Parts: sequence; structure tokens; C-alpha cells
Amino acid sequence: MRLHIRHETRYTYEAPVSDSIQYIRLTPRNTPQQRIHDWHLEAPGETSQMVDGFGNLVTVMTLDKAVNEIVLTAEGIVDLTGKPLTRDDSPFPPEVFLRQTPLTEADEALKTLAVQHPPNKRGLVRLMKHLREHVTFMPGATTVTHTASEAFKQKAGVCQDHTHMFLACCRHIGVPARYVSGYIHSLNDAHVATHAWAEAWIGRNWQTFDVVNTLNVAESHIKLAVGLDYRDAAPVRGVRAGGGMEHMETRAWVTNPADSQ
Repeated sequence: MRLHIRHETRYTYEAPVSDSIQYIRLTPRNTPQQRIHDWHLEAPGETSQMVDGFGNLVTVMTLDKAVNEIVLTAEGIVDLTGKPLTRDDSPFPPEVFLRQTPLTEADEALKTLAVQHPPNKRGLVRLMKHLREHVTFMPGATTVTHTASEAFKQKAGVCQDHTHMFLACCRHIGVPARYVSGYIHSLNDAHVATHAWAEAWIGRNWQTFDVVNTLNVAESHIKLAVGLDYRDAAPVRGVRAGGGMEHMETRAWVTNPADSQ
């Protein structure tokens, strides 16, 4: 399946930003599951490319002039091959993804839930469904600083919260699991194109677990970055001098040209 992606992120500030460094993970990699065509990223400052410790492609943008607005635009074409995930796509052994982080640390409630599910595919599918039933998808209910335990306690969150909760439970029962950021294609206009899901190491392969959509396959998912949690795989993170209050607006479109035919 061939998909067209366009992603716009706009930061506006109440006062000029004098200097800014942004680490942008908006460029997908070629993998056996996805082939990238004609991808480009537009940013207002000077850019350089690097690969981070998790193997993600990172654009480093530096801006040393005063601005009240920063706009980032990523656009391109991706072919999804339908091939299953493999084991040879990470610079680290899977066991690295057993490490909890402040965002994924499991409290007693999550630990109690986790041990009710065996560390195999069937058990993790049940865990995924349980989390989705317990925690309502509710945009605006949390921020990027909310932890897995906080979202589980308030029974509301967004895809990153569902993913953090799943990671917390997997790691507690000894299953390596990693956070994935990216896009998802849906015919539902109300569906958010930017997305997050998990991959768990079962047997000798990674397996997809999209908690929000209760999917165990990634046939409509475009992967941008992976990490231990949101902070490792965030599409944009950086530092700035000045600016005062910041407002961010992000929009993404994932379309299949065949849908309009």
C-alpha cells in the first residue's frame, strides 16, 4: 500500500526566541516493512543529520536569529510492504528494553494487572484489550509529562499513555518492549494521523501492539522512531532562549491515493 504523508508543526511564542536547537525525528527509515520515496523536511534554520543511539534518523536544527514562530513541515511517500517485523533492526539487544523509565515505572496497580497476563502473545493481546477497556481515549486528558501510573489511575489518556502503560506492564513481567512514534492511515476522518504504539519482543521477533486500536498488526502504520518511552521517540524536542509562553499546533494527513479513485 502506498501512502502520502504531510505533517506540519507550528510553534508560536509571545516574545521573540533568540536561539533554538531542535532535535527532529520526522524522517522515517527504510525497513523491510516500509520503503521511503521522495521524503523531505522543511525547517527554518540550519540543519544537519545524525543517527541517535536507538537507530532513529534525527535532523538537528539550529536557529540563531530572533523569531516569533517556528514551522516544521515533513512530507513524502511511503510504501508499506506488509512484511512481518524482524529482529535485526536495533543496535541494542532486546533486553535493553526491559529498563523502566520515569514515564513507564509501574505502580502497584499496574503491577497487579501485569502479573495476571502470561508473557506470551496471547497474554499480551489480553493485556492490551484490558488497558483499552480500562482507560478511555480522551484527547486533552493528559500532557506529555503524565506517567503510565497517573493515566491508569485517572482512567483517561491518549495513545502515548496507553503505550506507556503497556510498556510498564510488559517490562514488569520480563518482556522487552519499546515505544514507537509514527503515523497511521485510517478511512475515518476523525482519526488522529500522528500515533504511538508498542512493540514487544516475543520469542525471536518483535510484535506490534497498538493499544488504542487493539491491533496486533501494523499494516497501516508508518514508523518514525523508537525508544524506551515518548521522550526518546518524540517527533520534536529541543531547547530555546527567550520566547516566553509557547503554543504548539500540529496537524498530519495520511492518505492513500487509491481511496479517492
